[in-house]
Amino acid sequence: MERMPNFIKFIALAVPVLGVGVFMSIRDYGEPERMAFDGLVSFIEWESRNHGIPLIEVTRSNGSKVKFSNTRIILNSSNLKVGDSLGKASGSLSCTINGNLVPCIK
Repeated sequence: MERMPNFIKFIALAVPVLGVGVFMSIRDYGEPERMAFDGLVSFIEWESRNHGIPLIEVTRSNGSKVKFSNTRIILNSSNLKVGDSLGKASGSLSCTINGNLVPCIK
């Protein structure tokens, strides 16, 4: 019985691992667009401990909380403050802040 060369073993393992990695990257990139929420901003950390990614926590009317955190968020402290009304529809790159439509994802 002939053994497989190491290069073929490497390729046989690398292709599925790289495929899963690409799939996860595409899924993570589109996550902020798929999010939908509406409520009041209860917490903001513009430079979070997670590599300086903004962390915005929104409290819905039913009391549940949504964490909106991604490198693609382009909001800043001049756009959004704690206590502001913040809403976002699924599939949108814009948010509604206190009734005004503002781009929030690049």
